[in-house]
Amino acid sequence: MKKLLYLFLAILILGCSSDDSDGSSNSTEMYFRVTVDGQTYEETSPAFGSGYNTEDCNGNLAFEQFLPEVDTASHWYSGDLSHYYLTSDFQGASTGSYPVKGDYLDNDCNFTLALWVQPLNGSDYDNFSNGTHNITRINQISSNNNETLWAIEGNFSGTFESSFSGETISLTGSYRAVLATYQD
Repeated sequence: MKKLLYLFLAILILGCSSDDSDGSSNSTEMYFRVTVDGQTYEETSPAFGSGYNTEDCNGNLAFEQFLPEVDTASHWYSGDLSHYYLTSDFQGASTGSYPVKGDYLDNDCNFTLALWVQPLNGSDYDNFSNGTHNITRINQISSNNNETLWAIEGNFSGTFESSFSGETISLTGSYRAVLATYQD
């Protein structure tokens, strides 16, 4: 009888510790997903990406994180996410609505998302409107005495228009960015 009880407890413990399917894993995989005209495209990257140091809207040290790029037969889709560079600044970050723009990041505030749509043939989409950007999850992946890794998940939408051709393209999407912050 004791053996059956131990077997039952072992199965119960293993069952409760199964794979975490709510997306809060400590994986460093990133993705960028975009839906246009009912078609969804996705690109993933196995490790946190690159970017460059910059200043934010308050003159503080920041970083522009590149998201994976999506290439299709007709368009190129991309996004960058600005964030605080120092862990001490970043630790107060929270989920919620943040700015989005259809242009390059330049001294933007924490969690500003820049989106691009580039047609492979034709004129650029140079006007962006109706943009939304929501951070839905912030998860600390790891930390040591110098670097802290974070997983940031969010969603976005917006409309691009070409002032030359008048063509518009509306998109929605989501992403998972893995970024690093550093000790002062």
